[in-house]
Amino acid sequence: MLTVDHWDIIGRGDERNCYLHPDDPSRCIKLSRKDKAKQTRRELRYFQTLRRRGIPFTHIPEFFGIVEDEALIGFEQQLVVDDQGKLPPNVAQYLSVPLTPRQISRFWEGLDALKAYLLTYNVVPCDLVMSNLLVIERPDATTVMLIDGLGASELIPLPEYLPWLGGRKIRRKWAKFIAKFVEPHFAAMQTGQPS
Repeated sequence: MLTVDHWDIIGRGDERNCYLHPDDPSRCIKLSRKDKAKQTRRELRYFQTLRRRGIPFTHIPEFFGIVEDEALIGFEQQLVVDDQGKLPPNVAQYLSVPLTPRQISRFWEGLDALKAYLLTYNVVPCDLVMSNLLVIERPDATTVMLIDGLGASELIPLPEYLPWLGGRKIRRKWAKFIAKFVEPHFAAMQTGQPS
């Protein structure tokens, strides 16, 4: 039985909690109750598929395996941190502070690199929302990583297996994310209005 009562919670979602790994601070464990684990089971299956396909874990956290007991199910994965070992901001947090023109330019480059990664490797997102994307500023570039909401939500997840279908879904979700969350922020910033 997992003794999660003493584990540090570093994130909470509708279905699951994300814990700092009790024995390895470079990893985290995401757990759901088995009777409420639809998202976890989907992502678990999808991470196993990505690992079998040999997809590089450059813009999504590395997957290390299943974690399970009688009541809980989840998985162990890389804890995404910045170069100082701190949890980076998600997109909403990152965009909530004033940014320099250079930061804005690098942020867009980071978004473009993430989109290219998703399309190149047919990594299909389920939920592209600001809280699922972390922004890591480095001296040479800004990296945007998708840390949650992976895998097609269809009963038969054909976009995961047919790249042309996956590409359509990725482009559609990406366009919606940019139009709904990112562009309004920068439009509000130019007019001096809160986003």
